[in-house]
Amino acid sequence: MTARTVLRAAVLTSATALLVLVTTPAFAAVTVLAHRDDGDDPGGGLSVLQTLGIFVGIPVGLFVVIAVLVSAPAMARGPRYRPGVGWWAAPIWFNGPDDAERAVREAEAPSSQGGGASARW
Repeated sequence: MTARTVLRAAVLTSATALLVLVTTPAFAAVTVLAHRDDGDDPGGGLSVLQTLGIFVGIPVGLFVVIAVLVSAPAMARGPRYRPGVGWWAAPIWFNGPDDAERAVREAEAPSSQGGGASARW
């Protein structure tokens, strides 16, 4: 890089930093210490207990509430199937015929017509 490019970058960076500093509320408060607007009274400070309640208690409380809301449906649903354990629920045939018992008996009976798609077995 040339010296001119470095100088241009330095001037641009310092001008941007100065602009940011001048426009921040903290800089404005330092320059106008004696003048206060309506509602600009800082009030009393917070105690240690209040500070911990705000910055620790509230986030921990939100974490607990979210964790309970996420895990509550699973707790309400009850036990679920575990590998190696026998299945205890009644069988369900999704999108099957209305009379499932008859459909199973007919499927078990040997057919003399052969298989589907012109197959023979």
